[in-house]
Amino acid sequence: MPQRFLQTVTWPCLLALLFVSSSAAAGDILVKVQGGQAKGTLHLALVPADQPEWDGQILRQIHGDSSEMRLTDVPPGSYAVQLFQDLDGDGALALSPRGVPREPVGFSTNPSLFKGKPTPPQCLFEHGGGDTSITVKLRGKQR
Repeated sequence: MPQRFLQTVTWPCLLALLFVSSSAAAGDILVKVQGGQAKGTLHLALVPADQPEWDGQILRQIHGDSSEMRLTDVPPGSYAVQLFQDLDGDGALALSPRGVPREPVGFSTNPSLFKGKPTPPQCLFEHGGGDTSITVKLRGKQR
């Protein structure tokens, strides 16, 4: 009888443990970039989607020159991505005196930029335990 009890309890516990460990595993986020120019470094910032503004906590920041950027080992959760192409090489997004971007800029979920810069909750995407692929369209002034 104790052996039967052990088998009955062990299998559900092992399955639950397997489910919990597989769902909490970190995966990669692959960001495919559309638009922009051949020259200029891409700057990508990953932030938690529940943060009200982009100026807060940046979880990851990477730079690259290709049309695909990979964020590795990102835990599951809700995130937002801001991306811009640095055409003048100063490492910052060039803005006009009114705050309009002078370089190509894009956000996850590709929201309309008609009403200005979107907030992270407007750019929310879910990242599960596996790999996630998103596409960001660069828009705005291109020199």
